[in-house]
Amino acid sequence: MANKKLSSLDALGATPAVGDIIPITDVSDTTGSSNGTTKKVTVANLVAAAPQGDLLAANNLSDVASAGTSRTNLGLGTAATTASTAYSPAFFTTVAESSTTRTLSSSDNGKVIVCSNSSAVTITIPSGLTAGFYCKLVQLGTGKVTILAGSGTTIQNFIPSGSAAYNSTAGQYAAIEIVTTSSNNYILAGERGVGPFANEWSISLDGTNDYIACGNVTGINSISNLTTSLWVNFDVIGTDQPILIGGEGSSSNNFWVQLYTSGSLRYHNNGNTDTITFSALSTGTWYNFTTVQSGTNLSFYIDGNIKGTATVSGIGSGWGTSFTIGKWAGGNYNHLDGYIDEVALWSSALSSANVSAISSAPIDLKADLGNYDQSSTLLNWWRNGDNNSGTGTGVTDNKGSNDGVLANGASFTSTTAP
Repeated sequence: MANKKLSSLDALGATPAVGDIIPITDVSDTTGSSNGTTKKVTVANLVAAAPQGDLLAANNLSDVASAGTSRTNLGLGTAATTASTAYSPAFFTTVAESSTTRTLSSSDNGKVIVCSNSSAVTITIPSGLTAGFYCKLVQLGTGKVTILAGSGTTIQNFIPSGSAAYNSTAGQYAAIEIVTTSSNNYILAGERGVGPFANEWSISLDGTNDYIACGNVTGINSISNLTTSLWVNFDVIGTDQPILIGGEGSSSNNFWVQLYTSGSLRYHNNGNTDTITFSALSTGTWYNFTTVQSGTNLSFYIDGNIKGTATVSGIGSGWGTSFTIGKWAGGNYNHLDGYIDEVALWSSALSSANVSAISSAPIDLKADLGNYDQSSTLLNWWRNGDNNSGTGTGVTDNKGSNDGVLANGASFTSTTAP
C-alpha cells in the first residue's frame, strides 16, 4: 500500500496538546527518524483544508440582491450582533410626535411614538392595521395622550369600577402599549389613567337678552362652604356683566359673580358685596373664574391664580332660587356678551391645588381631580352642549338635576375653552 500524506502538518512536539487531535507519521520526512517524522492534524488544519462553498440567497435566505447571486460569509449581519447588546433600529424606531392628533398606520408597527405636546393628544387606531400590530406611546409633554378606536376597531379595555374611561396616559412620562388581540381588536397596557372629556361645545350669549335658565338649585342655601368654577370668553367687556346669578331681584341674601369693570369682579353673598380688582381682561380670551368660600373666608381666582380674599357672612337663604347663567335673575337687564363653558358648583371649599388643576384644563376636570366629579360635594356641572352634541335648547346638568334651558336665542357653539 503506497504511503499518502497531508501537506502543511505541524510537528507533534514532545507532549501532545489538547488541540492535537490526530497524530500521524510522515514517512517522507526522515529528518527526525529514518522511519519518518510524527506530526499532528489540528482543528485549524481541518478548517483550513475544508472547501468553502458560497451560500445562495435562494437557499431559504434572502437579501436585496438577486436570489441567484452567490454570497460569501452570508450571516445575520452587524445590525443583529449590535442589537444583541444594545437597542438598535433593527428592532424598533423611536418617532417624535409634536402635534395633538395622529392616526396610526401599519408603518407604525414596532415603533415607540413619543408625544411632546403640552395640550391633550389624541391617537386613533384605524381598522385594517397589519396583523400582530404593536406599538408603544409615551407622554413626554404635559398633554395627556388618549387612544381612541376608529371606525371598525375595538379597544377591549379593562375599566376600573367608578371610572368612565381608562384609555389615556396616567401623566407625564407615562407609557401605554397598544397590543393586537385579533383583527381590529386591541388592548391597552401600561401606565393608564382616566381619559379627558371631549370638550366640543360651549354657549354663545349675545349680550342683549340671551341667558341660561337653570331653575331652583335646591339645598344650596343650607351649606357653609361653596366653590364655583367656569370659563368665560368675552366678546365685549362692559360694566356690570353678570356671570353667575342665584336669587331673585336685589334681595340681600342673593348670590352673584359679576364683571364690574374690565379690571374688577364683584362677588355678592348673603348681603356682602366684595369687589376684587386685577389686571384688565381682554376680549377673545378664555379665562377661568373660580370662587372659593370657606365659611366666612372668600378667595377669588383667575386661571388658577388667587387675585384677592375677603370676609363674608355665610351662604344666603335665597341663594338657589331662579339660578341663571349670563344675566341677572330678577330682571331682564345686564347680560353677558361672549361665551361661557364648563360651569360647576361644589358644596365644599376646593384647595388651591384643585383650583389650579381644573383651571389649567377644563376637559380634564375628572382626571385632574381623581374622579372628583363623582364626589358628593359636586352639586352641579353644566357642560354646555357636550352632553347634547350641541343640539336642541336643553343644557344637561352632568351631576345634579338642574338641567338648563337656552333662552332668547342663546346657542351652542364650537368655540370652546382650551
